[in-house]
Amino acid sequence: MARARRSIALKAYHSPNGRCIHYAAACLTKKDGTSSGATFVDIDTVVGRVKSCWVFFYPAGPNRRLLELVLARYAPSFDCDEDVIFLCINRPGKGGTSSSRDDIESPEKEYVSTACEDVVSVLDYYQVPKTSLFYMCAGGSFAYSFATQYPARTTGYIIGVSSWILRSSSPQESEGNGEKSDKDAPQIHSLTHRLAMGGVFGPKWLVSSIASGSMNNMNGLLGLLPASFIVNHFKKTLSQYEQVEFVQQYAERDGVGFIEDLKWMNNDGDGNESKFVNSKTDESKADCNNDGNRKDISVCLTTQEDLGLIYNQTIPEQNQILLWHGTNDHMISVEGSSYLSSMLPKSKLYKVADGTHQGTMFFFPGGVMVALNMISNAKFSGSIV
Repeated sequence: MARARRSIALKAYHSPNGRCIHYAAACLTKKDGTSSGATFVDIDTVVGRVKSCWVFFYPAGPNRRLLELVLARYAPSFDCDEDVIFLCINRPGKGGTSSSRDDIESPEKEYVSTACEDVVSVLDYYQVPKTSLFYMCAGGSFAYSFATQYPARTTGYIIGVSSWILRSSSPQESEGNGEKSDKDAPQIHSLTHRLAMGGVFGPKWLVSSIASGSMNNMNGLLGLLPASFIVNHFKKTLSQYEQVEFVQQYAERDGVGFIEDLKWMNNDGDGNESKFVNSKTDESKADCNNDGNRKDISVCLTTQEDLGLIYNQTIPEQNQILLWHGTNDHMISVEGSSYLSSMLPKSKLYKVADGTHQGTMFFFPGGVMVALNMISNAKFSGSIV
């Protein structure tokens, strides 16, 4: 597979409300004389005239640089009539982005809300009135919160892969039939995650601090073992189909390029590679406390009620929500996405046969790319078949 190496631009923006926001951006345009495939143009040359935009919300742990791997997967299948831009914003306290407040009753809710505000600030800079939403795993909490807080800024189309499911602190009523749906159903989350949510490993602040410590030192951990050993171990966790996709995408040097991609992705640091798109104002602050990973984990451990994000009550009806989930996902069972789909009107779940959690994200199915093309072309008719 041809790979769009370093196709994204790492940028930063001093927002009018004084926040410093670091993000990744890319603009895809169709190759001349081809039926599919993309080339990348400078996003600054298309400000104010792009008709289609996607905001990508990454899982807990990574950062804006994951957009690089997503577009490497999608670009060869790109088939859109107009330019399409992709934005991925570092959440508060990650890679140079100003942290969110902690001195409030619900720091997790404030974290998610601030992350959504930062997305709006970047959309405003690029003069994008509406955007479609694409998320993976725990990025779903931010995508659905954005759709809830800013319905006028969305197209009403959401794509989700390997969705993380927030538990509920109380049973909920399903729309229409009055039946109870217990979000804490044991078949949804792995045993480890259920124990963490239940406080067995300690309070939420302790669990999130320990887990984020490992995330912050990921490159050090990756450097302790030979790359070939890590690659072989990772491949064993994949389905046969995903292993084939891995070999195709990382054919050179027996897949060592995958480890290099992970290291590059994790190396966002304080965002010092960002190019600012505007000048610093008197109100601008660079108060990144590198606490984003900790808060990512805290959000995963919290509840729908704590975030004010009740799936079947608070999220506005969308034009279409398309979900993909692997049937061999041991972190979040496919039953989790079945539950989510039942809570959200106009949603459709595609089950990926034998798909694993990581494999479905890294090597997302062709249907995702078809949906990206159809929605970007404003030609989605309710089915990707």
